[in-house]
Amino acid sequence: MMKMKLAATDGPARVTFEPGGVVFMLAAEEFITLQLDPSLAPSVEINIWPNGIAVWLPYPGESDYIVLDSSNREMTRLW
Repeated sequence: MMKMKLAATDGPARVTFEPGGVVFMLAAEEFITLQLDPSLAPSVEINIWPNGIAVWLPYPGESDYIVLDSSNREMTRLW
């Protein structure tokens, strides 16, 4: 498994995982990590705008994605 770090650097940010619309709000300097199969990484689409990050995951329902907090604890699984 590989990990992608998603961080709010300059202020609070909303991180949305699509499809499915799972949302996390991050404070400034806070981060979460997406854990996934490395073969899927090239197909992940990440869009960034002020105060927001949208993460489009490939193959919903067929792959296991795990969201970890900054202490590396599992927050949720995205199917």
